Amino acid sequence: MPLPIHSSPAAPAPRLARRDLLRAGLLGGAGALLLPACGPVELGQPATYTPPPPGIDDLYRLDLLSQLERVIAGADALAEAGDGRDPARAAIVTTLTQTLPVQRRSLLTGAELEKEIEAQEDPEPGQTPPAPPMDVPADAAEQRAALLALRKLCTQAARQVSGSLARPISAIGAHIAWATVRLSSAFELEKVPAPPAAEDIVPVRDVPATDPPSIGAASDLQDSLASTQEAEWRAGYLREALAARSEGRERSAQEKLVEVHRGRAAGLGDIAEAAGAPVISRRAVYPVPGGVLDEQLAGRLPMLLTQQLLIEHLAVVGAAPFEDRPLSLSAALTEAHRLAAWRDDLTALPGIEVEPPPSL
Repeated sequence: MPLPIHSSPAAPAPRLARRDLLRAGLLGGAGALLLPACGPVELGQPATYTPPPPGIDDLYRLDLLSQLERVIAGADALAEAGDGRDPARAAIVTTLTQTLPVQRRSLLTGAELEKEIEAQEDPEPGQTPPAPPMDVPADAAEQRAALLALRKLCTQAARQVSGSLARPISAIGAHIAWATVRLSSAFELEKVPAPPAAEDIVPVRDVPATDPPSIGAASDLQDSLASTQEAEWRAGYLREALAARSEGRERSAQEKLVEVHRGRAAGLGDIAEAAGAPVISRRAVYPVPGGVLDEQLAGRLPMLLTQQLLIEHLAVVGAAPFEDRPLSLSAALTEAHRLAAWRDDLTALPGIEVEPPPSL
């Protein structure tokens, strides 16, 4: 489903917000649109246009692009070094070299993307490709650190930016959470720290008053909250069924996850109630996929639940008001982190269909 794009609230001055111009690809010729805010104009002289300071969306977007360029360069360096003796290492490096550029493109404005395509199709004489970042990760350990820094930046950004931007940023963060675990496992690095808890995801930047972020439509929030509450209640029931057929540490782990899922469902219910959205109650019984929880399904069920919850919570992040995002943002990152134990592939932007430009 296409992501909704919502404009920022009108600024006090009669001019378009910088973020709106970026999205429309109009910055290059915006002077004529902004004459009322340009001050005195001398006869025979073009109007002088001073762009407004960047808003919170643009500040985070530019920082994310910079960090993505760094990890792209690190992935390319790992690919050049090569390690054909280890398929797991080759697989995660290949995944990074393929998915990171897709994530970077998802954060470009239309004008920026068009400029890159034009430069690729018809480079100017003597034009050289841009230099890689100065501090390219030198090995897998440094790439791991760079990925963790990107995960952190995605988490901070998704908490504060507009809803239409929070959705792809949180999807990037989830993929990075998954990829960091896969990279650390393949290269036998130290264990990746768990994603932050909901209470630790707080605003870390001041929001410029000239260009505040916007949130999604109330209908999108109601739909995503209802669906995710139901998914969490169901996950708790099915985890309880898995615990009943397990023993020892596995049983204990499943029982802890039962409480995690039910706690999330209750928390989402509180958010829904405050927003005037439907509160989904816990049912006594939920259907088992295929009707029977046999050995084969019991082995696959944790992965299936994790995949579904990842997508459900990412949808909530994109639709929820800023203060209601931490629960689902933490849940999405945690499920992506957990998914690395079962899946050796993950789409670049989980839950978002991406159609790359023909020239790229």
